Amino acid sequence: MIKRSLKICPRCGSTDVDWVIPQIWSMWECKNCSYTGPIIEGDKELSDEIKEDWEYLKKNKD
Repeated sequence: MIKRSLKICPRCGSTDVDWVIPQIWSMWECKNCSYTGPIIEGDKELSDEIKEDWEYLKKNKD
């Protein structure tokens, strides 16, 4: 089975990211947390792990 590589927001783990400026390959924007910058590629497992950490950090901010 071939694992599909996903474009993942490094802050929140969302895969809902868009390429902001095609001339600058590293500029992406996350529609979930408004992160702008380079993204990472990985699988669903990595995305889920980052999402879990993001939710934990949001809950325990204070």
